[in-house]
Amino acid sequence: MNQQQILPRPKHAITSEMMDKSFLADVIKMRGGQNVLDCIQCGVCAGSCHASWAMDFTPMQIVRMLHLGMKEKVLSSSTIWICASCYTCATRCPRGIDIPLLMSALKNMAIKEKFPAKIPVKPRFHKTFADIVQKYGRIHEPELFLKITNKTDFKGMMQNAKLGWTLLRKGKLKMKAPKVNKKDQWSTLFKNIAKEEGV
Repeated sequence: MNQQQILPRPKHAITSEMMDKSFLADVIKMRGGQNVLDCIQCGVCAGSCHASWAMDFTPMQIVRMLHLGMKEKVLSSSTIWICASCYTCATRCPRGIDIPLLMSALKNMAIKEKFPAKIPVKPRFHKTFADIVQKYGRIHEPELFLKITNKTDFKGMMQNAKLGWTLLRKGKLKMKAPKVNKKDQWSTLFKNIAKEEGV
């Protein structure tokens, strides 16, 4: 082969344009990101993740992309939204990295910086869930459903209405919003978190 010949760039090559040098520094300051550089890429998180089949990148790959400063790839990936926060990865991580907390912080960053999600309902669910908990001190499922449901999907709405009726009959669903004592403490908590995270 001629030494002058330039080989084509691999399809998934990492280029300098993809790297944001300040991204890793920002992640380290976030909850869950403090010890992200301790990751040894052992793959325990990827092998333990029950939802990895639905993700575009495994948790291990997300952590590696954080190291490389691949902000756009990380914040627009489906992985941060699909993470179920089951904590299997965190309990097995030999370096003690709290991946679910890190994923949650990355979700907040993606919302704040208006990165489009591959599954549009996910950010809406995340934000609505937090708003309802802030409002009542706990989740109110009927309100959550009404706020995130696709009102044009009649078939889907009927299926959910059938499920809702079954849950209501069995006493598993309350139509009236829950009352939690000392609700003002919740709003103070949310305000403090928002102030700390600069939201």
